[in-house]
Amino acid sequence: MFKPLKTIASTALASSLMIFSGLSSATDNHAWCGHDHWNKQVEVRVVTPFPEGHILAEAAHKFKKKLEKRSRHFKVSVETGFMNEQTVNPASQPCDPDERVADVIFTGGQPIQDYAPEYFFFNGPYVIRDFEHLQSVWSSDIGSDMADQILLEGNFYTFDPVYRGYRQFTSNTPIEGPADLDGIRLRLPPVPTWIKVWEELNAVPVPVPLNELYESLANGTAEASEGDLTQIHSFKLYEVQNHLSLTNHLASFGMPIVNACFYEDELSRGHQAKFKRAMRKTVNWATAKLQESEAELLSELESLGMTTVTPDAAAIREQAEPAINELFATEWTVTTWEEVLAK
Repeated sequence: MFKPLKTIASTALASSLMIFSGLSSATDNHAWCGHDHWNKQVEVRVVTPFPEGHILAEAAHKFKKKLEKRSRHFKVSVETGFMNEQTVNPASQPCDPDERVADVIFTGGQPIQDYAPEYFFFNGPYVIRDFEHLQSVWSSDIGSDMADQILLEGNFYTFDPVYRGYRQFTSNTPIEGPADLDGIRLRLPPVPTWIKVWEELNAVPVPVPLNELYESLANGTAEASEGDLTQIHSFKLYEVQNHLSLTNHLASFGMPIVNACFYEDELSRGHQAKFKRAMRKTVNWATAKLQESEAELLSELESLGMTTVTPDAAAIREQAEPAINELFATEWTVTTWEEVLAK
């Protein structure tokens, strides 16, 4: 467990806007008096494991522009393709800025897996109906409790999710129903709960890190992959896969997170307000951009040689249900699937 910050005990739950867990109370309880260095330049290191062209890389650059526009005191650097999506680099956790490799991270759902695994159903295949449903659960008491645990265990504050599109299925044969998944070697991130669901569907999971995704498909280690359209496009999977099956099995999202010590100790109240506004606008911009461009992105993948397939998604989901129910009984025990679906 990461040692809790001195302010955690007094940090309240997120506001109804759920823009940032616990920030207003954290700043109110922090002793800002006597700090005379707030007019100095603030360096903000923003990183993402995704390459240029991915929506989270675009969001990182947009955040830089918005934050620097709000104050001349901010100097923001952005590094893409940095670290690994399958884990949050522990070197992002320290309070000492000289030991910390990043202040802000635009990543996938891995902070939940690393620091609040009981809540990883947010990122579970076939659990959440759609992005609107995800937002509803995220802004509920369930999402507030998750954010508090990530703060306690990881030393990160969390923002609202960025829409990344629905995760789909790529292969060199059409996937039209559950039978087509039988025995297929499916590249997956090394996430045990994902592996369990796809094993229930009789796929053969091949755990491969994100940076080896393309190579694993090119050399035949894996026969298929799953991911959102921005991942499929930015990693140029159309070069090694010719079928795109629209399984819509997960409403994919990005998580902007910030080191809590950086936020509490290195930003003045005024800078914190600018930081929150810039991030809120960035999240809204990125979500709207992808929602508006999703059809265009699909059309571009088709023009690059991928054949789209509309499978029997309901039949696939039905076959996955036993694994999902077992995960709620053994791993995601903070709630039930029924309660999640009711939000």
